[in-house]
Amino acid sequence: MLRFLAFLVTGIFVTNPNFSVRAQQQNTNQPSQQNMVSGHVTDNSHNSIAEIRVELLNEVDTVLQTVKTNASGLFIFRKLSDGTFQVRIQASDKGYVTQTKRVELTRPLGFGAASEEVDFVLLRPNTSDPTTREVVFVQEVPEQARKLYQRAAQLLGQPDKREEGLAALRSALEIYPQYYDALDLMGTEQVKQYQYDAAVPVLTKAVEVNAKSYSSWFALGVAQYNLKQLPLAVESLRRAVWLKQNSVNANLWLGIALRQTGPPGDAERYLKQADRLAASKLPDVHWQLALLYNQLKRFGEAADQLETFLKVQPNSRDSENIKKLIRRFREQSGTPNKP
Repeated sequence: MLRFLAFLVTGIFVTNPNFSVRAQQQNTNQPSQQNMVSGHVTDNSHNSIAEIRVELLNEVDTVLQTVKTNASGLFIFRKLSDGTFQVRIQASDKGYVTQTKRVELTRPLGFGAASEEVDFVLLRPNTSDPTTREVVFVQEVPEQARKLYQRAAQLLGQPDKREEGLAALRSALEIYPQYYDALDLMGTEQVKQYQYDAAVPVLTKAVEVNAKSYSSWFALGVAQYNLKQLPLAVESLRRAVWLKQNSVNANLWLGIALRQTGPPGDAERYLKQADRLAASKLPDVHWQLALLYNQLKRFGEAADQLETFLKVQPNSRDSENIKKLIRRFREQSGTPNKP
């Protein structure tokens, strides 16, 4: 989750200048031994599909775990913390459209365990669907490179095997430097580890090989944003949104970048689109809209967004400072503070 600190500095509403994806990936909840996400993958004739790659991602589209479906089409992710996750099915190599679903894990009253089941029905690409422009990308890959990539994908799902997994990825790319899947996974892992300088050339090469890769454009935009390459980040994130219009994260990040570069109308549009897609449950959208409305001196709307932020995230450690900001914005807008 994106996290920003609000400060009262000579009446100016500012964000932490050291903002990075690191802050978004921190989760203070300790993993539960029982929290889990499971599901089945079938085709539209209800046939189970084995050996499908399933990824568990956090809210900024970085991969946390990967598994493959068994003979019954079953996948399971275990030992998860409370929080918001995404489950993504990667089956383009088998001719199916990539699918992603969001999952909320919250242990009842903070005790016990949370378990969610998410099933997928895989479909062939539908070129008439305006919400996605992803296409099946196929490469003829040397067998040795393919095996190294598959090994890397398995190892990277194990925290203590990360370096071994990266070494396998590098070996795969030495054999076949244009290997898109390996480039995409390497770049995503580098973003996950905040290695933005290293990630940019890898992801740039990935989108050169496959210009219609949502995941590579998105990760590239995140890396460029954190390197303060804002015009480039905007361009990459625009491409990501074009490829997957219903992506909450792509719309959110594009709105964040546009808030700093302009035009503000575009920033507002993408932030509101992220809000609609997330069903108003994403506190970061309301925070960013508050920042934008403050910049535009629309103080009443800024106060409204901060109030919504506190409703969505009532346990914010900066809640008292945020309440002071709400009162200040109400005073600046000439509207009374709400009781």
